[in-house]
Amino acid sequence: MFLYYSYSFILTVALTFSGLPAKVISATVSSTVAQTFLGVGGSGAWWPHDLFTFPDSVRQNLSSLLFSESGLGLSSYRYNLGSGGVDVSNPVRAPQTPYVSAGVYNFSADPQGTYFLQQASNFGVPGITMFINSAPAPLTSNKASCAGQFVTGSGAAYATYMVDVAEHWREAGINISYISPMNEPDNSFGPIPCGQEGMLVEPSQRAEVVSSLWNELNSRGLSSAIGILADETSSTGVAPTEYPAWLPEVVDMVAHLVHHAYDFPSDTNYLAYVNAAHAASNGKTTWMSEICCSLGTPAGTGRGYSQGFDPTINNALMFAGLVFQSFVIGGEAHYDFWTLVSNAIGCEPLSSSTCATTPNSNGWTDGMIYYDPDYATNGNHELYLVKHFWTYKHFGNFVKPGTQRHPVTGSDANEYTLIVSNSTTYNVIAMNPNATASTISLTFPETVCGTTGFRTSASEDFATIAAATGSGSAWSLPLSATSLTTYIFNRKAC
Repeated sequence: MFLYYSYSFILTVALTFSGLPAKVISATVSSTVAQTFLGVGGSGAWWPHDLFTFPDSVRQNLSSLLFSESGLGLSSYRYNLGSGGVDVSNPVRAPQTPYVSAGVYNFSADPQGTYFLQQASNFGVPGITMFINSAPAPLTSNKASCAGQFVTGSGAAYATYMVDVAEHWREAGINISYISPMNEPDNSFGPIPCGQEGMLVEPSQRAEVVSSLWNELNSRGLSSAIGILADETSSTGVAPTEYPAWLPEVVDMVAHLVHHAYDFPSDTNYLAYVNAAHAASNGKTTWMSEICCSLGTPAGTGRGYSQGFDPTINNALMFAGLVFQSFVIGGEAHYDFWTLVSNAIGCEPLSSSTCATTPNSNGWTDGMIYYDPDYATNGNHELYLVKHFWTYKHFGNFVKPGTQRHPVTGSDANEYTLIVSNSTTYNVIAMNPNATASTISLTFPETVCGTTGFRTSASEDFATIAAATGSGSAWSLPLSATSLTTYIFNRKAC
């Protein structure tokens, strides 16, 4: 079992050489700090509804796969506080709410979601966000959990509800550290019957949502303990156009500007979003908090929201490239994938031994772990780990809160070069999306000692490999074709 050392200095390098023959890539590690990381994680929606009914041994195994260092080692978990699912047709996407009436709660509601919230806490996940797709139905414009919108003037009531729930769980020992009060406020997810919960919050209404929440937190002495995330608009192209309508009024109340990236922006457009967000917020940190569901190549061509289940290393590297885009191009501090666990496998695993490893057009690439959607009738409680699990593990295990990114320089360095540091260790996560092997010739800013490595490829799942070779500050790091590799170095002589 690999153990993460909390004072490790983490170095991430990923180089793309599309169309070029195998060669040695030269790069130099800078001693300059670019950003400090806050976490790597994903969402607890909507799979808890089903997985809660699985045998306890499976639930415990799943929790370990998500939260322990032998698994993904996530440092962030997004708990979905439900609205009650009024007029939502899919019960899996209709989490119950503890809200009964103003000031009256049933905290035994949604045992599915709160079970895995508790598991995240038990495993010591340091960053837990409570995010909301819709206010409780009685507080929305149409008294439903979708297809309606936030009611102007209801901010205080909505804020009281959110803080009451967060305070309840904090008093129970679960450290809710962030609240996101309007997940994808640009979409109500109507018409009724809806496929999921959602609540439209017009840009002109968003300042009320944020200020009401901040005022409630502040009145209870929680404004420094629980940060507000806003506004989780679904695309990087839309969010900056809406900031002027709400952000100036509440900019000092927002902990981090949080966005989704379902427009799958180019590197140029991603950087444009971040620059616009920084300009609108006086330099607030930006987070990427939701993405899923794309096909495409390891080098990133063909990205775009689309149906299709691709559990292979090719698609897994494509998604790994999105992490690099956020961290390197965007300089962002935090990355969350969407649903982590999914039943959209698109085939029948009991009928086909290759179901979970072969692409199909019926499923969706929206999870790291999959389960059989027919589990209730066929008794199949198996968990299926796809290549995305193993590539994301490289980030979850090594990009920890408090670590810092350092740029890589050199003529062959590019957008997939990520370097992160703290005190005792360098780790190099290097992505090679090409069909030919290559080698990174890497110069560190100090003497180091290579110790070991881990690789995920078409035939390997975080397999232990030989250490990099070299001495002093100069080392060679072989990269297999179509792979993601972590090399570990101690910050001292061998």
